Amino acid sequence: MATKPYDQAFKFLAEQDPESLLLMLGAIEPDENAVIELLPREISAAAVLPDQPYLVTSARGKRVVHVEAWTRWEKEIPDRMVEYGPLHWFKYLLPVDSYVILLTKKGLPRRPPRSGVINAGGTRIETRFHLIRVWKIPARKALESGRPALLPFVPLMDGGREELEAGAEALRSVPDERQRSEMGLHFVMLGGLRYNDIDLLKLLVGGTSMMPIERLRESSFYQSILREGREEGREEGREEGREEGREEGREEERLRLLKVTADNLRQLIAKRFPSIQIGKELEAISDLDILQRLFIELDDIHDPDTLRRRISELATMT
Repeated sequence: MATKPYDQAFKFLAEQDPESLLLMLGAIEPDENAVIELLPREISAAAVLPDQPYLVTSARGKRVVHVEAWTRWEKEIPDRMVEYGPLHWFKYLLPVDSYVILLTKKGLPRRPPRSGVINAGGTRIETRFHLIRVWKIPARKALESGRPALLPFVPLMDGGREELEAGAEALRSVPDERQRSEMGLHFVMLGGLRYNDIDLLKLLVGGTSMMPIERLRESSFYQSILREGREEGREEGREEGREEGREEGREEERLRLLKVTADNLRQLIAKRFPSIQIGKELEAISDLDILQRLFIELDDIHDPDTLRRRISELATMT
């Protein structure tokens, strides 16, 4: 399934605006007068948790629409989907429509299966599912829909620079500050699957204080990347089964996160103090926690000289 932080972006759309999600999937029609209710995610005593099921009631009758979001294609997707379909039917005794959302093309075979099958003696269970490729959905369609919850997915949809800029501009017009900041972070995190995350951050921060440092500290875009990187490092280490492999993976990840954090800092510093250039000074800080401390302190630094002195002080602490 979609891994954090990408999972959180899907959860935001799935819970905040389910109608937009179901319209994007084609699970309901634009002119369909449908009543949509979020169903409990726990569907068995074993606590199997799908990404999000809905009870949809319209002129077509009642049905369960079950949606799973995955960052990339994984071979276990059909097996997972064949489990969910029957469990939803047993619980609600209603028709079940299943959807798999793929955020990227990674791992997708030329002819991916569209169903999962369980053969258990005289019992055969099959669940067919709709495969939704986000990159085939026109970004312009999402932009013209007037549904802000879809904007974080625009970078992954079929479009280019024009659509990216339009998406960033539309995000800046979201009236609720908390939603604007949260969706802005989702825009950067999801868009980072396709584009350079630093460019996306610059695009969003570019004409507005939409993502002030306090919100970066609270929602912590770089902390999400850090947690995901650590988990990937642990998985890689388990697969290789060698301590030296884990150490090497952790060091590579540490260096990558240092670079990402330093690059993001440079972008924010350039926005706050356009008159100065911060180049290799940040490279002298080799401790990620200390570099992140500068993120937190940046709001309280009001002139370039103080900033340079603080960077020098932090460099001596690594």
